[in-house]
Amino acid sequence: MKKPTILDVAEKANVTPSTVSRVMNASTLVKPCTRQRVLEAAKSLCYIPNKTARVFKSGKSHILGLVISTQHISELVLNAGFQARFKALTVKAHNEGYNMLIITSTDAEPNSYFEVIKNQVADGFIILSPSINESLTSLLEEAGIPYVFNMKYSNNPEDSYYISSDDVEGGYMAAKYLLDLNHTDIRFILGIVKGTIMPFNEDRVLGFKKALDEYGIAFKPEMIVTIPGQMEESYNLIHQLFQTQKPTALMISNETTTVAALNYFYDYGYRIPQDVSVIGFGPSEFFRHHRPNLTNVSYDITWSSDKLVDLLLQRIEGRPVVLERPKKPELIIRGSTARYIHPTVLAVKEH
Repeated sequence: MKKPTILDVAEKANVTPSTVSRVMNASTLVKPCTRQRVLEAAKSLCYIPNKTARVFKSGKSHILGLVISTQHISELVLNAGFQARFKALTVKAHNEGYNMLIITSTDAEPNSYFEVIKNQVADGFIILSPSINESLTSLLEEAGIPYVFNMKYSNNPEDSYYISSDDVEGGYMAAKYLLDLNHTDIRFILGIVKGTIMPFNEDRVLGFKKALDEYGIAFKPEMIVTIPGQMEESYNLIHQLFQTQKPTALMISNETTTVAALNYFYDYGYRIPQDVSVIGFGPSEFFRHHRPNLTNVSYDITWSSDKLVDLLLQRIEGRPVVLERPKKPELIIRGSTARYIHPTVLAVKEH
């Protein structure tokens, strides 16, 4: 069947197309009896207003695009941090009168993101996990498209449209806590994108090094272990690490790799925290429901999501942009960390 148009509704209701348009846009310039007649005609014809046409007329879709590459869709589905982020963003957007639309690009490259963004009917875009954002930033700025990034993906001071927790402090407080527990053989496991450590993880490494320096522990390159964030790859690389090394403590930068590590330790009989202490980074509730309950550096996802939407709306509406200072994370201490006791000390105690 032919899709009904505004002309069909106007004819059935015996009004002009402009009157139908006013009714669909909730104008107060239409008499109640006429409005009712138009609505009944639209219902009988199963007429759905053309959203795109209304956007061109009003200049607003009241849609925010959440952009992610297809290679990161699994993280959106499986990664608790992404899930919590999406929920918080959606709640905030709805409270501000906006809907959230998930948009996927073929990959995380700037041109792929830009191609899909420029063809969308959305007022602005929240961009997740681009591999490199400097060139994407330039493309978006030149096109006049409002955007924000969900985290720090660039070290360029001009790329300031993101909301961040204090990642330097996060790396510092995790390392300091392990050092306080007498651990010195620590590995910091970082997720990488196309072989690159992302800027937010670089900041966490700075905090890690700061804590080592305070305790007089020399930093060694092997303390940093880079792992792609997918589950199977993470599991295999954790296995390789523990075949050749036996660190007493791990700091793990993302939730997926943390789960892979826990699965590996279970499969191969490692006890947490007796054999290895583990600290994760991410939403506290995610780590609380694991066994053992995991000590973690907790970031306030509700706060950052609210501020992210506020920042994007400032850009959409042309208001002065207020940049938020990074918020200090919280170290949640649970059952996956314990004081390290050297085996020789244990042997003496047993005798």
